[in-house]
Amino acid sequence: MKNHVPKPLLMGGAPGPETIINGRKCVYFGGTGYFALQGHAAVLRAAAAALKKYGMHPAASRSGFGNNPVLLAAEQRIAEYFGTEASLYFASAYLSGLFMAQGLADRFDAAFADETSHFSVLDGVYAARKPVILYKHRDAGDLGVKLKTGLKRGQRPLVITDGVFPAYGAIAPVPELLKALAPYEGVLCVDDAHGVGVLGARGRGTLEHFGLKPAGNILMSGTLSKAFGGYGGFIPASSEFVQKIKLSVGAYGGASAIPTPMAAGSAKGLELLRRHPEWRKKLRHNVARVKKGLRALGLDAGDTPVPIVTWTLDSAERMQRVQRQLLARGVAIAYLKYVGAPAGGVLRASVFSAHTDAHIDQLLRELKIIL
Repeated sequence: MKNHVPKPLLMGGAPGPETIINGRKCVYFGGTGYFALQGHAAVLRAAAAALKKYGMHPAASRSGFGNNPVLLAAEQRIAEYFGTEASLYFASAYLSGLFMAQGLADRFDAAFADETSHFSVLDGVYAARKPVILYKHRDAGDLGVKLKTGLKRGQRPLVITDGVFPAYGAIAPVPELLKALAPYEGVLCVDDAHGVGVLGARGRGTLEHFGLKPAGNILMSGTLSKAFGGYGGFIPASSEFVQKIKLSVGAYGGASAIPTPMAAGSAKGLELLRRHPEWRKKLRHNVARVKKGLRALGLDAGDTPVPIVTWTLDSAERMQRVQRQLLARGVAIAYLKYVGAPAGGVLRASVFSAHTDAHIDQLLRELKIIL
């Protein structure tokens, strides 16, 4: 019997509460465009204007001729949004862990990472060429044990974690991690791709969720590709640290600058989300409605305000079947085998602020029929 090869899921429009998948219109819970800004008219106009004036990209690295007013304005907009002196903006948030770890290489002797950190976090911290020790998922107690046993006298640690873990939407226990780290004069790095724009009173992410902000011993990174509707990774930080990365990390001087239209669209997305805090309120309403509905169906989807809504069924085959049946009924969710997920995978619905109550009720109604 031949192995079943699933049909590719082809998106025929911008991600939003409704889009086209495999040629059919559907209610879309499949991606991570939490405010549906990827297709927002103002974002597209900003990108188109930059494309017309500056072309696709500078065809140079940021250390040479690769700067233009659009890229510099995007970095200023990021710093303003997160309340820092400066920011570094680069081509992919996958590089965030690398930029943070290599930029801090002279401040730590060993790195300690959550065992279910995203691939990019682990790839990045290994690139610093220092010992890496994994601690149990979201377990500050285990981190404390690993710090005590893994460090030699006088050594300094770097602790790195996702802010929001992508499989289940769990939030890292940042205050507890900082408490475990405190005796060692180390640094905490939070890769907050799923938290920025979503968590905190101003949408500054996991640190703000806990009443914290980037400081001397706390560094964060994020992406513009999810909540902000743009593309690329960023680190909001002090001017001194941003300059240090520019001078010491090869990926900055050796990589092409981010495409200019993406920078312009990203900056517009930041502006829009900053001007519309009510979108976060609507997003939280939608998340609560979805999770309450899933609990009524007997499904455990967690209780955080993060718009990642994840649950499992009794087998991978059943979950794949449910995904296919929902899509046939006009509702798209994701079936994922991803970092932090069990071997059989998970079903995940990503909730948008632009989903209406009717969209959510359709998801829950169709899921109830299928189950």
